[in-house]
Amino acid sequence: MLNINMEKYRLDAQNFLSELDKEYYLHYAGLKEDLNTANIYNRYSSLFSKDNFKVITGLKKSAGSDNEAKKLSYLTRFCGEGLIENCAKELVDRIGENEAKAAIDIEGRQVSYRYCDVLIANEPDKAKRDLIDDKRTEVTKNTLNPLLYQYWESMHNQAKELGFPSYRKLFEFLKGQDFSLLEGSMDGLLEQTEDIYMEHFGNLLQNELGISLQNSRRSDFAYFRRAAKYDKYFKKEILVSIFKDTLFQMGFDLERQPNIIFDVGERKNKSPRAFCATVKVPGEIYLVVMPKGGQDDFEAMFHEGGHAEHFANTDENLDFEFKFLGDNAVTEGYAFMLEHLMQSASWLSGFLKMAPDTAKKFVYFSNISKLWFLRRYAAKLKYELILHDGKGLAGRDEIYRQILGDAVMMRYSPEDYLKDVDEGFYCTNYIRAWIFEAQLKDYLHRKFGYEWFAQKKAGSFLKEIWSYGQKYGPEEVLSQLDFKGLDIAYLVENLKEQISKSD
Repeated sequence: MLNINMEKYRLDAQNFLSELDKEYYLHYAGLKEDLNTANIYNRYSSLFSKDNFKVITGLKKSAGSDNEAKKLSYLTRFCGEGLIENCAKELVDRIGENEAKAAIDIEGRQVSYRYCDVLIANEPDKAKRDLIDDKRTEVTKNTLNPLLYQYWESMHNQAKELGFPSYRKLFEFLKGQDFSLLEGSMDGLLEQTEDIYMEHFGNLLQNELGISLQNSRRSDFAYFRRAAKYDKYFKKEILVSIFKDTLFQMGFDLERQPNIIFDVGERKNKSPRAFCATVKVPGEIYLVVMPKGGQDDFEAMFHEGGHAEHFANTDENLDFEFKFLGDNAVTEGYAFMLEHLMQSASWLSGFLKMAPDTAKKFVYFSNISKLWFLRRYAAKLKYELILHDGKGLAGRDEIYRQILGDAVMMRYSPEDYLKDVDEGFYCTNYIRAWIFEAQLKDYLHRKFGYEWFAQKKAGSFLKEIWSYGQKYGPEEVLSQLDFKGLDIAYLVENLKEQISKSD
């Protein structure tokens, strides 16, 4: 009979995740060019075997308590995800290294592939912006897609070897969710917001960029969201201090939180996508942002700062599963909660000294941008359910272009059909987090008022719920606040109200 020393398994799993996150931090922060996750997987290869997956799944079914069943559920997901990723570890490293080394020629100057997103976001000339985007797309097509094709083909094959008909079915099992229910909710969001999106986003895009919705492409949104006219409020030099000042008002003194390490420096190969690396929870948390100027820096800082504060305030005595594993929709919800302070006129006026009329216009802009993201993620979910349905990768590039383009009504490049995909249906974490955050914000408003972010009592409340790490899923957290589970109506109605009120 198969058996596992679960105490040793949990300790090895924690060490594995710590080393993996440190490696990701060093590479994506631009501190080392090579990515050596394969070496880490090799050292901990005993964690990820079909026998372990079978044993842990069996233990979960026979668990003697709800708490133990929950821990084993999180371990089942950890083992299953690690098992299939372990089989593609060399590919992951090669993709990361190729991306870091790739460059494009812009008017005789070699520019890092990863830096293209920064250039596009700051390029006011549409023709030049399109040129940069086209060259970026060529690198994606020729340098990354061949490896990405191998990677996703490997993921799909591994899911089938574990006995599941598709990658989708594997992750529905690992997450304990029926993705079709979430897809239905997001289809409703697309339908309910279509008219308001066409009117308000279409008009704003025309007014701000002089581009009609039908003649726009995804890269135009990057420049639109850059919103350079607000730069005088969102200065790079005050980014960290504003974040610290905001948290201080809630009772969090970052000067006394040495477990949160800031990395806001600009480096050649640093990823433009902000992230939080949880090397040790709660003892060693890296908050990484690549400043490029403007409000997007602040949203990224506050979002990743939400992750950082959540994990930095997690009770160190919690079981490993509740500190390092769990439902990531929880931490994403806390991250959105701080990020969406950009949609509070009171916060904008109080911390950035915006005039009331300017704050109102920015709140309108911010909510329109949020609607774009919601519609994009509704489409991402729909596309990824098709991509991972077990029927192969052929022809999915055109499906990607059509589904994403139809949702946001902008032109998408089919070449991004494998790169614009997150592992493990992470898009479902973002979607559920948006719903969770809308309900949590409703609670904060009722309990502490619309300026909850300036109250230490609100900070104490957050410290309490953050201390549980990810022991409880969003539905469980909400049930303690007298909600009946996740309800997308809070998200849709709040967004429609904010857009109409700020117009």
